Amino acid sequence: LPGGEGPVIEWANEAGADYEQLLVFPGSAEGDGRIFSAYGLDEFSTSRESMITLEILEGSIPEKDRNIPQVLVDEGTMKFLGWEVGETHTLVFGTKSTDVEISGTSMEMSRTVYFHRNDLSEITGIEATSILLSLPEQVEVDGQLADLSVGITEKQDLIDSFDALMELQKGVYNSIMALGVIIAIAVLFNTLLMNLSERDTELATLRVLGAPISKIRMMMLGENIAIGLIGGILAVFFTVLMAQSFIASLVNWSFYFTLQPQTSAIFELVGVVIAISALCTPYGSWRVSRMNLVEKVKDLSQ
Repeated sequence: LPGGEGPVIEWANEAGADYEQLLVFPGSAEGDGRIFSAYGLDEFSTSRESMITLEILEGSIPEKDRNIPQVLVDEGTMKFLGWEVGETHTLVFGTKSTDVEISGTSMEMSRTVYFHRNDLSEITGIEATSILLSLPEQVEVDGQLADLSVGITEKQDLIDSFDALMELQKGVYNSIMALGVIIAIAVLFNTLLMNLSERDTELATLRVLGAPISKIRMMMLGENIAIGLIGGILAVFFTVLMAQSFIASLVNWSFYFTLQPQTSAIFELVGVVIAISALCTPYGSWRVSRMNLVEKVKDLSQ
């Protein structure tokens, strides 16, 4: 609870544990009733070893001791409110309001604004609402700490929850990618068959003129790879567009995330489509080898 951090800090000092004070307070943008969580941090860090790990997407970490406090705002809040890095906006905390300058954006699923704790403390009049502890290996959470605390949350639990959400996001993306591959294969196979059937006369003419099957097969392979490459690129484009449209229909003020296509996934999708296209070549060459040249030449002469 606010004001109850002293005994916890004493416990941390006795146990030889590192600690940081954390201040969390609800706020809103001026003229907008939607609530975000303002976090006051002692330290800003992007390291996984830090007590709170931040992923900065744009801009930089807020500077201390500015006349107008600098803050880090999550990308969802930036999108919904139409804010940009470098702008100054007014935030409301209860009956108090203050101007802040946006120094950067961070990746968060919930609406969050990060302050330096001293800046947020001056606005709210509260020093801290939580204590972050990094315990030595031989020290464990005991009954004394539990008695001093309203609740205890381990960082690993938060990491596991975040990883679970990331796996869910990855699963959604992979499902949409798989759907894109299926659609691409269906369209591609139909295109290849149409291309082959429409060129029966041309291929028969090449055979009558003495072109060996091996040469025709290589020509067909080159054409199929080209068709597969174009089909793969189009499949990537429409799959990403479909995934982003699907996610856009899910996100809201309470829950927001974006989906950035991975280079490896793009190459994988294009590679699969090209491979399937190339694998259609043996069928085409087999069809040409069994072609009735006499009938095809008659059709050509008519």
